[in-house]
Amino acid sequence: MRVVAFNGSARKDGNTAILLNLVLDEMKKEGIGTELVQLSDKPIQGCIACYKCFSNKDGKGAVDTDFANEGIAKNA
Repeated sequence: MRVVAFNGSARKDGNTAILLNLVLDEMKKEGIGTELVQLSDKPIQGCIACYKCFSNKDGKGAVDTDFANEGIAKNA
């Protein structure tokens, strides 16, 4: 099992990251693989409502110039 935590806070190492790391540390103690992804410095574009994700059925967005598809792949 692997757990990926996404920190969407604007403060990269702020309170949200501290709390996420506390949870992830407990999971590590149980032998669970973990990863913390900081989104504050990554470009992410909003949905453009093109519905390509429905027609492609691959779980990816049509916009590939940002971090969204890479983040989705981490959760698979």
